[in-house]
Amino acid sequence: MNLIEQLQQQAGMGGAAGTLASDLISFYEQYTSGQLTKEEYEFLVKEVAEIRAQQELANDEVACRWIVAAAQGILAVV
Repeated sequence: MNLIEQLQQQAGMGGAAGTLASDLISFYEQYTSGQLTKEEYEFLVKEVAEIRAQQELANDEVACRWIVAAAQGILAVV
């Protein structure tokens, strides 16, 4: 299962982690379709990894680490 499929699975589970996963998918799709520049894409993904995951998943360390790792992975794809 690739990273996008894993994010889609997490997004389907709902909750804060699901919302963040859905946002990462959306950013990736917008970037690959040319709606976001590379700089915009990187900024948004880093915002999820560095700020939103820490705030929204403060009580779920495992989910927080997974989202941060997924964000780093999705940045490496481009």
